[in-house]
Amino acid sequence: MSSFLFLLQLCVLRSLYNSAAKLKHCSKPQTTRLTPLMQIYRLKQCCLVLLCLGSVLCAHISSSLAQEEALRAYETRCLAYFTEIIEIQKFREMLTIGAEELIRRYNTGNITKEELDATLQVWYITESELRQKVTKIYDTAYAEKCFDTTTRKEEK
Repeated sequence: MSSFLFLLQLCVLRSLYNSAAKLKHCSKPQTTRLTPLMQIYRLKQCCLVLLCLGSVLCAHISSSLAQEEALRAYETRCLAYFTEIIEIQKFREMLTIGAEELIRRYNTGNITKEELDATLQVWYITESELRQKVTKIYDTAYAEKCFDTTTRKEEK
């Protein structure tokens, strides 16, 4: 669209130069016939101004659309990070509750020390892996400024 407007501007500008050249070469007796030519010349000038304004408007709209698209992509990406963080944290919480329940059962004598140790070892390994995974996601989200409220306000 903007390239089309640019081509129209060039055509009108060329036509303006041609009209200006015709107006310069007219003699005084021809001035009575110049009124329609002057009107056409002024009309071309107005068209050129309107085309320039249209080009500026198109550029502004394109820029705004690009910013909105970038903001949507940013929000989608950050939402994915937040969702994954919450899911992992909920899973970690569930595993911690399970480990606490195993300790309670051991204390009441329902399971042996060996069963408790084996289960807690699996829990510890799983918990460590999940902690590392969620830390990496947090680091990535911080690097992409997902937690920076000033960035989100400025981009809106």
